[in-house]
Amino acid sequence: MKYPSHECQFKDLYRLFRENASFPLSMAMAMSTSGRTDYDISAYIRIGSISVASYDYLQTLPFEFRVWKELWRTRHLTLSFSLFFLIRYSSVLVMTVSTAGFFAHDFDRETCQRYFLIPSILKVVQTMVSQAILGFRAYNLSRKSATIGYALIIFYLMCCTVEWVATLYKRIMYYSPIYRNCGSISPQSLFGGWIHYAIAIIYDFATSVICIVFLLKLKTSSSSTMVRVSRMMLVDGVWYFVALVAANAVNMAFFRAAPIGNDVQTAAAALGYCVTWIMSQRLLIHLHEASVERRNGSIGSAVTITQHVASTRDVSRAMRSQFESKGMSFSLTVPDFDLESMVGTSVQDSEDVPVDVEVRIERTVRMEPVPLVYELEDYSRPARSRNRSKN
Repeated sequence: MKYPSHECQFKDLYRLFRENASFPLSMAMAMSTSGRTDYDISAYIRIGSISVASYDYLQTLPFEFRVWKELWRTRHLTLSFSLFFLIRYSSVLVMTVSTAGFFAHDFDRETCQRYFLIPSILKVVQTMVSQAILGFRAYNLSRKSATIGYALIIFYLMCCTVEWVATLYKRIMYYSPIYRNCGSISPQSLFGGWIHYAIAIIYDFATSVICIVFLLKLKTSSSSTMVRVSRMMLVDGVWYFVALVAANAVNMAFFRAAPIGNDVQTAAAALGYCVTWIMSQRLLIHLHEASVERRNGSIGSAVTITQHVASTRDVSRAMRSQFESKGMSFSLTVPDFDLESMVGTSVQDSEDVPVDVEVRIERTVRMEPVPLVYELEDYSRPARSRNRSKN
């Protein structure tokens, strides 16, 4: 019996391997090409988001310097500046950490295991700050109504709780051995990461409706400044809502779409970071600029407010407000004229908000002259002579 030579055996094995391995090799090449395409798309989205955010940061940097200078001069840290600082640098932090995890190529599995939840945690922190800005804006526009305030606090806490759970629930690490970068994946179940964006849309809608309702309830003022500020607040609020709803809807669609790759899914979140950052701080900047414009304007352009003062308590408060310090010069959530008076307001007196008004109290007295009194108070020479003769 003649056995085939080693050369023939090798040729047969090579032919069998080529025929049987052609399909797996083609599938591997297709998967590699698809993965590379997802990576490129994700990289483009992230770079575009960072470019837009960096441009906006540099553009608003002079404003931040002016705010720091004003803060240093007044030595008074307001809630408005705190929100401005938090939304600005929480956004910088979340975009930096998320981008570093994607573009870095020196991760191993152990390092990624400790890192992959940090961008998600910072994402929720940024969302909470943005929603707090909208909440305080709605509360101040309602004239600090206690009912609106308690409702907003409860609604805010409920939304934040659901967002935390939806973001971190069953979130797993995503490590690419090819690119050696690190990320995270949220499950595509009914209670997945997309719930975070759905809740954000609901909260933005509710608070925006409250703001619009109270803005429309403002009485028409004869001052062009007040009319312009009201229109500006209304337009800014609508654009804020439209932009954030669009970004959250895109993220929600990417989380629910099965064919979308993991890299593209996380890149859409970077787009949401950018939009949330820009629109939130624009709300604050525009209102502050309107307040500064009013304070630096002429007397003729000042806003005059007339209020009916009925009680002694109201009169005392109005008179006292003329002598209180007006150090709250940096008020961003609402203009520092007509819409709020934050100085001297306590928590227990939130329903009865003091308004800085100028009160002039006039009293009309009708005097009936009494002859004897009139004569005693008349010090002319004829009167003195008559008094002597009577005595």
